[in-house]
Amino acid sequence: MSAKCYKILLFFAVFVSGFTAWSQNNSFSIEFTSKKIETNSTGIVDAYVRIVNTTSHTIEGTFDAHSSHEDLYLSQRKSKTITLPSRDSIFIPIKAIVAATAKAGNKSTIEGVFSLNGTQETKSVFLPVLIRERKLVKVMLLETNLIYERAGDSLSIPIRISNEGNTAQKITVLARYPDFITRNAIENTDISIRAFTDTIVVLKKVVNKNILKQEDFTINITALYKNGDIINNGTVRASSIRQDRKYAAPYNPDYNLAFNQTNQVTASMQHNSDNTNAYFLYANAEAEINEGVLQANIDMNWWENSNQVFLRNTWLGYKEKNFGATIGNISKFFELNLIGRGAEGFYKPNEKNTIEAGAIDKTFNLIDNSNLSFGKSAWGMFTHNGGWMQKNGYENTIIYDSDTYYGTKNYLASSRFSLYTSENFNLRAGGAVSNLTSDIESVNKAGGAGEVQFNGKVKSLFYSSSNYLSSGYFSGMRKGVVNLNERINLPVGKFNFWGVYNYLSAKPESFANQFTSTHFSTARYDIGVSRRFSSVIVSLSPYYYTENRKEQFIGTISPEEYTMKAARMSLGLTYYNTPTRQNVSLSFEGGLFTTNTIEKKEFHFKTNFIYSWKMFNLLAFYQYNNFYLGEIIANSQFGVKEKYTNLTISPTLQQKFFNDKLNVSVGMVYSKNSLISESLQFNGRVEYDVSQDFTLFAYNYYSDFSTSVNSLNTIQVGLTKRFNPIKIDRTRSELEVYVYYETGSKDKMTSKSLAAANQVVIIDGKAFRTDNKGILKYKSLPLGTYSIKPVNTNEWYSNAVTVVINADTKIAIGLNKTATIKGSLSYIFTEKSFDITRKKGGLPIIAIDDSGNVFTTKTDENGNFVLYVPKGSYTVTLEKAGISEYVEIEDNNQVINAEPNDIKEVKFTLNIKEKRVETRKFSSSGFKNGPSPAPAKDKKK
Repeated sequence: MSAKCYKILLFFAVFVSGFTAWSQNNSFSIEFTSKKIETNSTGIVDAYVRIVNTTSHTIEGTFDAHSSHEDLYLSQRKSKTITLPSRDSIFIPIKAIVAATAKAGNKSTIEGVFSLNGTQETKSVFLPVLIRERKLVKVMLLETNLIYERAGDSLSIPIRISNEGNTAQKITVLARYPDFITRNAIENTDISIRAFTDTIVVLKKVVNKNILKQEDFTINITALYKNGDIINNGTVRASSIRQDRKYAAPYNPDYNLAFNQTNQVTASMQHNSDNTNAYFLYANAEAEINEGVLQANIDMNWWENSNQVFLRNTWLGYKEKNFGATIGNISKFFELNLIGRGAEGFYKPNEKNTIEAGAIDKTFNLIDNSNLSFGKSAWGMFTHNGGWMQKNGYENTIIYDSDTYYGTKNYLASSRFSLYTSENFNLRAGGAVSNLTSDIESVNKAGGAGEVQFNGKVKSLFYSSSNYLSSGYFSGMRKGVVNLNERINLPVGKFNFWGVYNYLSAKPESFANQFTSTHFSTARYDIGVSRRFSSVIVSLSPYYYTENRKEQFIGTISPEEYTMKAARMSLGLTYYNTPTRQNVSLSFEGGLFTTNTIEKKEFHFKTNFIYSWKMFNLLAFYQYNNFYLGEIIANSQFGVKEKYTNLTISPTLQQKFFNDKLNVSVGMVYSKNSLISESLQFNGRVEYDVSQDFTLFAYNYYSDFSTSVNSLNTIQVGLTKRFNPIKIDRTRSELEVYVYYETGSKDKMTSKSLAAANQVVIIDGKAFRTDNKGILKYKSLPLGTYSIKPVNTNEWYSNAVTVVINADTKIAIGLNKTATIKGSLSYIFTEKSFDITRKKGGLPIIAIDDSGNVFTTKTDENGNFVLYVPKGSYTVTLEKAGISEYVEIEDNNQVINAEPNDIKEVKFTLNIKEKRVETRKFSSSGFKNGPSPAPAKDKKK
């Protein structure tokens, strides 16, 4: 019995002691308020630790925080004493700095530790921190002015590529050369670059005879990410070296702008399949005469069978900064489109205001008889601050228009304003009033119109609204119109969401002798989303569409009404690859619709496919059933009862030959639909550049419709001659530059100064070489400001000089002998120092002189660097970028005096911080994964 009691007492004692121990080990709880942190930034991340006192008495302890990796640097480095009353809690903030060198995918942890004073009770919690991808590649052209002198020279384009992102990147550098340099105008170079590194890529091109013929030219450089996103664009100017040069306006060899380029003549002859001929002449010219510009344009054609000459788009104009005038064919597009022959002019009383006026006789041919005129028009316009599309701008317009065909006269006045403009919101409004009279009905009809436009953004939400309303007898083209266009757009990461509402109705009124216009209305309600996957964009957009139309057919007494309602879905897929010049676009749109001409709902769809790759392009389109009331009405008029279908296939090819001198393009269009059955069209064009400014061309067009008895075949041959810009300016000046070696003191030229013979100098991108007297000349310069920069070497240096040319000018530029600054860096550490990556290569060094001029370089793999600078006092700084937060730079911002023939040495010491000594059993403030031991050069304290 006594033994049994002893066992019970022993069990009870063990239970009580265990319970007491369990209670002591659970006197508090500790946890992070979030499960994890994900970041792609290099700034500060915030975390919060919650400690709860679960006992009935006050507790006191020490809180500490640690980082598991150098990617995270905790800004609070000292322990904190915490006192918590019974059942109370506290939130402790922890701020961690994400290192600039933290790589994507790295997983670090923040450890929070709380230890009770006077006990061994300690608890730790861990918060994972995941580094997401940050894509940041920077591309800089190290030299934007190239020079060449003889065949065999090499044009070298050095490009610095810096990957400041946290993941390796594959990029493509595209160099677009002029056609006379290389057969392939675009050349690409692929580069892989690791995170937090930089490299220099040099693009080279050997100077050939074609290049030597050019005085200068430009090379366009574009850098792209692997998915085709543009990193940066830049332009490099290459110039041949001259001792004397005469200024010439740059020639624009863009042959694609055949009818926009100034100073050219194109003449051609066209032979048609009916054995008729037509002759065409197109020419334009622009001459700068002092402060004015004289412009002329002619577009003439003569048809042999009718012996008739047509002159369209033919005019002569002159303008200066504050006034100008044009006579000939005039086109103005206001609320009414005014096209005819006449004159217009403008006058600017000041910088902000412009007054315009003009009058025309409404004939399309400049040399038509006056009895072929459709009437006369005149207008006046006042514009402030560039018009209503600009900030604080507005425009007022008055128009008179007579229409001899319908016997009407229109009087219209309008005003449009920019009411409010800011970065996040723009508001514009306008209104118009009109009066319409009829010679036949002897009545006046007043009309009016108004419009409001606004757009802006709220955080990431973009919105726009455009609304227009006019009465039925309004004199403008948009009579009886209600037009509403509303859109919102919300980009969220790689997604883009939108909603759109469009409404358009037209109910124009007319006089008895005028043709009755169609009354119609359409409405469309869209919502949509798109998502980008690298080089692919996918979109999905359901929408609802309604249409109403009232048609008055010839021979009918009353108009017929048509209605349509449709619920459709639009799907889109786009793939693009800029380096390979390959693009694919596929869209599908379809759904169910009903009209008042059918008894039940029907299905309809249309799909569009576009593919392009280098010289090949393909367009394919197919539609099944009607999509709009116009198609239903056309089927009814032609007596077509079967389902409407439309198939179109159009491939095209374009290729250049013979060093891009011969350009051949061919295309075909095959179409088959329910209305015109089948049609087949071919077209081809051949262009041959005899020289840079002279081109021969031939064009052929063939068309065959199944509904037509005869096919159409047209052949056209011609030539184009281009000319340099014409400038007549008596205010030309000569610039003479003397370059010398400054061997005396900087503030006093001495007789010891020597001429810098054969020195290369760049003047606004043009390369010169001084003669044996150190002199170069640039002749016939127009008024302006020019930058003069001698090409520096490691031995001689000069800053760029800016000069204003308004008369013959002579300047002297002294070259100063450079000084050398050499330096190195090293790490020092102890056994208690943090185990970190001791980066030495690619760290930026900056030297700033007393005038604020900046000179930069980067350290090599061993931490060494060299700078060549002019004589002077400099502050030399090792930038913190790329260096761990656990490192302190000793003796930074060192001041030195640089002298020629004297090498100044600068040494930077990087001290790795020490860890705090930890005696607790379950936590360590060191990093779990450290780098290999320090190189032998580094020192231990």
